[in-house]
Amino acid sequence: MLAILASLVAVAGTVPYVIETMQQKAKPRIVSWLTWALLTGLAGAAALADGQISAALFAFAGTLATGSVVVVGWRYGDRSFTKLDIGCMIGVVVGLGLWLSFDSPALAIWGSIAIDCVGFVPTFVHAWKKPGEETLAFFAFAGAGGLLSTIAAVPVGGWTVTSVAYPLYVALSMAACLTILLIRAPRLAQPTQQTNTTD
Repeated sequence: MLAILASLVAVAGTVPYVIETMQQKAKPRIVSWLTWALLTGLAGAAALADGQISAALFAFAGTLATGSVVVVGWRYGDRSFTKLDIGCMIGVVVGLGLWLSFDSPALAIWGSIAIDCVGFVPTFVHAWKKPGEETLAFFAFAGAGGLLSTIAAVPVGGWTVTSVAYPLYVALSMAACLTILLIRAPRLAQPTQQTNTTD
């Protein structure tokens, strides 16, 4: 039940993000979201192969959530490619090639986390530069879902790499991005408020 709740929470956080993207209030970085959609599917398959149902369920829910953002964001999001984006995509391709060379669910999970970190870089940069184009609710819900999925692994056989590593990484990375948004948004809004007061 906790694993199902974790998946529902993670998916629920995508709803406001998709809505704000369609309203052109949020502009997701397609490079990051496409990377996440691919990696969550692969992480889910690796967890399932190792019998970790809760981790697999959470990862596949992430595939559904991130895939929906890619579909909507392809029209309304940010499809631009910078040198950083190109470097990230090269890292993803190389990492996937190395991943498929090993027949180990644990190595697949670690590979997924490493590649995910690379794919997350453009979103971290975007959150820092333009926090108003990101949605707080998504990162909060996804992080909470990752934490719940991590806790859910305890009564199902304890914490192992395939059951805990990816959900815990999601919780920590989303918390990091959420922190950036909470710090940057007020600072960038402050000059505007001062200008309005002066006027």
